[in-house]
Amino acid sequence: MTIPAGMLLDRAGNELPLAELAAQWPLGGWTSVSPVPGGKNEHFRVAAADGIYYLRRSHRLKPRDELLRQLSLMRLLRHRGFPAPDVVPSRTGAGHAELSGRWWIATRCIEGKPFDGGSQAHVRGLGRTLARYHSVVADQPAAVAEPAVLTELRNRVAARDTDPGLRARAELILERLAVLLPELPRVVVHGGARRGSLVFDGDDVVGVLDFDSAHADVRVLDLAVAVHDVGKVYTRPGDPDNKVALDLGRVTELLAAYSRELQPTAGELEALPLLLQAKRLKRGLGRRNRALDGDNLSANDYGKILLEDQRLAWLDEHHDALAAACRKGVSWPE
Repeated sequence: MTIPAGMLLDRAGNELPLAELAAQWPLGGWTSVSPVPGGKNEHFRVAAADGIYYLRRSHRLKPRDELLRQLSLMRLLRHRGFPAPDVVPSRTGAGHAELSGRWWIATRCIEGKPFDGGSQAHVRGLGRTLARYHSVVADQPAAVAEPAVLTELRNRVAARDTDPGLRARAELILERLAVLLPELPRVVVHGGARRGSLVFDGDDVVGVLDFDSAHADVRVLDLAVAVHDVGKVYTRPGDPDNKVALDLGRVTELLAAYSRELQPTAGELEALPLLLQAKRLKRGLGRRNRALDGDNLSANDYGKILLEDQRLAWLDEHHDALAAACRKGVSWPE
């Protein structure tokens, strides 16, 4: 077994336990290891004699039972033919290992290309794959009273002296969604159905990543996440309208591909724009509450607050058009 020479640091500047990791997952001998940017977890690409692998270190607050549920979900998906990552057992035979109080897992690399933002075929691929995922997990227990985003929004509104306009906005959204909740199907949602979670071979999805946010919730939450991610209109970094508007044609395309595999309910289509608003409010209030608690917010924090306010304004102005784009994508049965 070989270990790459030199030192590799984590985001906090601390040395990573490469020798201990290589002992847990020998992989025929490591030849190189390098960090992969992005995400709240830390990922590392390992080239080894047995192939290419990815190591993931979960964030500090990750409970073990939550990690075990996600590993179990990934194994179930692969057993049923869904292209989830293949979890590599550690030296002990477990799907995870603990080092210095942090959880690690290893998965085999899925070869392919990332999402192409200019490809309508890739937008359709996300829609089809999300519908397939929901079908595959439809028989899994997923009892939940309401989406976590609503619970968090309610708590953030109640926790501080919230701006009256934002409070009224949040209370209206919560009230409207409360009416719809009894009719919204529950599943174990992926939780991060975004472009970065897909691996493509041409126009075909060959891998779905990032199950770290999987949890029981309303099924339409995944659609709301996907709609916002692939619908975002990018202008130029620093422009006031960058990532504010949604491309309604792409929204329709995504939902059309989804509905050809799995039919959304009328309640889900009504709830989708409301969930988009709830997520924007929750994020904006989170940073505002930090400021009320005395945190010294950065310029980036204030920029994020402004961005969420602009997104809310856009969703207000285009609510009817967005709802129509969602309905347009769905082929209702005769």
